[in-house]
Amino acid sequence: MERKHKNMTEMLLRIFLLILIITSSSAWAGEKKLTPDAFNRYNKSFIKADSRGNIWTAYYDLKGGIHIRNITENRDLIVNEGREGLASGLAFDIQGEHAYVVWREKTGSKKLFFRVTHDGGMTLSEPVLLDDNSTEALSRMKIGSNSKGDVYVTWYGEKQVGNATHHLYITGSNDFGRSFSDIKNLTKGYVRSIYPIILVDEEAAYVFAYSSKEGGRRYMVFRRTDDRGKSWSEPLEIKEIGSVTRFIEPVRIGKRLHVFWFNGYDDFQIVEGAYSDDGGKTWITKTFEDTKGFDLGTLRVAHDQSGHIYLAVYGHWKDNEKNNVYIIRSEDNGTTWQDMTPLRRYPSQLTQAKKPDIMATEGGEVVAVWVDFRNIRRNLYMQYSKDFGRTWQEKDIPLEEPGRFNTGHYVYTDSLTKVKDKYYVLAYRFRGDLVMVGEADLLLLDFKLDAEGAR
Repeated sequence: MERKHKNMTEMLLRIFLLILIITSSSAWAGEKKLTPDAFNRYNKSFIKADSRGNIWTAYYDLKGGIHIRNITENRDLIVNEGREGLASGLAFDIQGEHAYVVWREKTGSKKLFFRVTHDGGMTLSEPVLLDDNSTEALSRMKIGSNSKGDVYVTWYGEKQVGNATHHLYITGSNDFGRSFSDIKNLTKGYVRSIYPIILVDEEAAYVFAYSSKEGGRRYMVFRRTDDRGKSWSEPLEIKEIGSVTRFIEPVRIGKRLHVFWFNGYDDFQIVEGAYSDDGGKTWITKTFEDTKGFDLGTLRVAHDQSGHIYLAVYGHWKDNEKNNVYIIRSEDNGTTWQDMTPLRRYPSQLTQAKKPDIMATEGGEVVAVWVDFRNIRRNLYMQYSKDFGRTWQEKDIPLEEPGRFNTGHYVYTDSLTKVKDKYYVLAYRFRGDLVMVGEADLLLLDFKLDAEGAR
């Protein structure tokens, strides 16, 4: 009788714990599935917020259709309807009620198309053919814009020009994408340039390029326009560098212009950067010695306008080490930097963490989200600070039920944004444990920070 009573007590305890786990799910992020069917997670996806507080996303479906969605107002537009199977690449930007998208079509020739909605996602403009194979555009492209109506599209083209095989090109609009200027080659004089990077503000547009000259010498190259794209400064070589990966991140804080990149020399790898206080005429370079020899996976940058900068990276130093997520921060607009420190608070080193994204607010909040494997299946975890990154929470916070799902996010484009007091994460979740070939759904996760943590 006593054993029976004990077994009953244990069973009730298990049921209670199960109920507790289920009902405590409010401690995890809210979530919304954005796609009724599986989507193409191998192409780029974006999340952005407009000035009215609407959340937008852009992504590919499995048929090759490019969707731009005003999630808040439940508007979904397919910009390449009827030509889905021809598209590759994607660039996306938001400016007020204007949402801009660029993609490439390949039909023997390589064509670059632009399209915009001017009314918050209710209707689409007619497609604009930006380039009809004149540059042999590839699928790396970027858009930058400002509130005055300036829109710049820069891309990577493989048309042979003399001995040069790859250049970066740009075209611009001053009327919110209704008309565009002639195409300009931004990297003449260099034999190869491969990563288009642009930063646009209300005063100017700034382009950074990883470019090499004949003989193999490589540089971080800078150009800018102050007259809305009518003319561009001559190329300025910020620094002779090694082999740069895709991770080149520019920001502007006050009058100071920054750029950060990941650099590989013959015998080591390292994160480097530079800043300019005179609009890019002269530069002061920085080497982040903490990262010397670091096998970096991604580099993301967040900042506020009071001069706090946060570099979020993941990787490892030794072959037998697991990947981990780290932060490097500055409190004086990049003049000096704190030591590189781990973001993850999980004590075990037996599992990896990777792909951190990070954002900062003017009030001192800093939020980082990454993919964590502590539960074997990949889960999204979060850490946050409310004092400009000086202190963080004692424990990492899961954004979903730990161990139940396989979930990732889009750290290579945009995966994290904030509207009012709520943070949003664009994520993808596999429908099973087949993470290489399995189907996945596009998700929007949301959470708030309060006195008790995240909810």
